[in-house]
Amino acid sequence: MKVEDENYYRVFPINLGKQLSNKEAYTYCSLLFKSDYNTGESNVLLETLSEATGYDTDTVSDYLHKAEEHGYVDITRKYIKGEYGEPKTKNFYKVHIPSKDFIIVSRSFLDLHFNNLTLKEETDIKGFILLIKGICLNNCNLTFYSLREMTKHLKISYSTIQKYMSKCIELNLIERHKGCYRIMLDCFDKGNTNYFPKGTPPLYKEIYNTIDLFCQTKGLETPPYKRELIGQIAVEYPHTQQDLKQANDIEFIKRFSVKFQLAQRLPNLNEPINSLNYFVKVLTNKDYIIPPKKEPQVFIM
Repeated sequence: MKVEDENYYRVFPINLGKQLSNKEAYTYCSLLFKSDYNTGESNVLLETLSEATGYDTDTVSDYLHKAEEHGYVDITRKYIKGEYGEPKTKNFYKVHIPSKDFIIVSRSFLDLHFNNLTLKEETDIKGFILLIKGICLNNCNLTFYSLREMTKHLKISYSTIQKYMSKCIELNLIERHKGCYRIMLDCFDKGNTNYFPKGTPPLYKEIYNTIDLFCQTKGLETPPYKRELIGQIAVEYPHTQQDLKQANDIEFIKRFSVKFQLAQRLPNLNEPINSLNYFVKVLTNKDYIIPPKKEPQVFIM
């Protein structure tokens, strides 16, 4: 997936699937893409979201208020002037942008269309895929839950899961893979589709995913994950995104934000990168040198 700009992707909370249905989840996702990337604010019309989802405006409104009940969006109703100066009411939205426990959704996901399905049927299926993505292992594209086990983690019934899973398999959107289910779409963040070794610190995952997303914005392949290289970066950038979010010092945030520093230091990157050591040097101003192997000591008795 190549991310052209901030309008091309949004972060979607993975816990949403535990509280909302597939229909509500996709409606919320549509709102995300009609909201400001940085502030989460939106004045999108219900009619616009209705055209995007295939649900009528009353249904869209009900779904968004359900998302509000669970803390994913704030909805404010204000009076504005109509076309002829008459007073009318309008909804304004502010989605809550998660700093952790999220997946990255490409705009191409919204543009997916399937043969012989209505817009509403497509929306139902894409909402289901969002829910499945949220319960994939380590945010990758694989889930080892059985259909019955999925009911414990999702806000939809077993029969609903059966119906949509069968349809997704028929459309080659999901496949059975060695005892698990694999999402076949490339509409999600590549940095979240790789396995991390067991015990990988959350900070290391954040740093690698940030580098991966940066590479995607440049249309480049991301070098494979190497713990020792990411660890070297973590020494210089020891704060998680949540830590930075709580800081009130803008200079502090800029100094320790991997995303900000990459943008400042590599504004015109367009060459292939073969190793994460490149980013170690860029972010820390020094290469990572692999320690030499110690020769075994020989004791003469």
